[in-house]
Formats: sequence, structure tokens, C-alpha cells
Amino acid sequence: SHYEFDVHLDDIDAYVRLLQESEREVEILFRELLIGVTSFFRDKPVWEALVEQHLSQLLKDRESREIRMWVAGCSTGEEAYSLAMICADWMERYGERFDVKIFATDIDRDAITKAGQGIYAEVIAADLSPRLITKYFHRQGDQFQIARFIREMVVFAQHNLVTDPPFTNLDLISCRNLLIYLQPVLQQ
Repeated sequence: SHYEFDVHLDDIDAYVRLLQESEREVEILFRELLIGVTSFFRDKPVWEALVEQHLSQLLKDRESREIRMWVAGCSTGEEAYSLAMICADWMERYGERFDVKIFATDIDRDAITKAGQGIYAEVIAADLSPRLITKYFHRQGDQFQIARFIREMVVFAQHNLVTDPPFTNLDLISCRNLLIYLQPVLQQ
């Protein structure tokens, strides 16, 4: 745990009592249960299919110049920024200009804070081509920060998918980091 103390109890009833008495311990348990496994362009064939088969269909010959996308369960932002990068590449390739708004939400406030900063350890270079690193990132010591124009496409917000209303008037919803963790009734 990254918290300042760990609790070691052999009795589940004692732990339940601790949870009932300590809001801090409830917060610690909540943070430990959140799964933040993500990376840039995770599962590359999915991203290739999105670019090659679906993005042109979504963007070409549109009357509206605004594109609204939602990344639900965005964790620390890699998926949302990946989406912003492929939109930027597409617009450059076809000489088009859209107002891309990507709403990226997660229940984890700490993850959202990190995502908004757009600063990642240099190990991300293993997941990204040198072209993408050069074009969309700025080196800061042993870290990389997402370029401002990419960050400006994405709006991060804390959001509880189960209790808060969904976003509306969307052109694309991505919830690849999310659905696998929900029971079927919540998936529906």
C-alpha cells in the first residue's frame, strides 16, 4: 500500500469493525480496490481498427464541426490521450479541422488529477513510436508531458458511472477500461 500505514488483522470481523469506525480505512480500501491498468494504445489491433475502419466514417462529410467523445473509466488518461492523438493525426492527414471534445471520466479522484497533468514516466516510450513521442510529447527530465494542444482536447472529471447521469449527444463512447470490471446488470 502507498499509504502511511498498513493494517494487519487475522480476523475479518475485526476488519469490518475497523471499517465501521474509520472513514480513513474505508478510503484506503476503496483506493486498493480500484484497478488502474492502462497504457497508451493498449491492444494495438483495436486502435488500428478504429483508425482504419471507423474514424473516417465518423469524421468524413460531417455537417457539425464538433466531435464529442466520452472515455468512461479513463484511469490516468492514456486511453483518452490516445484517442486525441489519433484524431489529431486524422485531421492532419485529411486537412480537416474539427473541435474535438473528449470527456474523460473516472471515479478515482487521484487518477483524474494525474491524468489532467498529462505527465508520464519515460517507460511509455516502449508503447509509443518515436514519431508519436516527438509529435505529441515534451520531455521533462526523466518524464514526458503530453503536448498542450492534445491536452486541450480532453476534459477530465470525476464521475460515478453507476449513480451519475451519462454524457449525451456523443459521437463515440469508449469504455474499454471499464466494462470488464462490471457485473452484467451494470454493463447493460
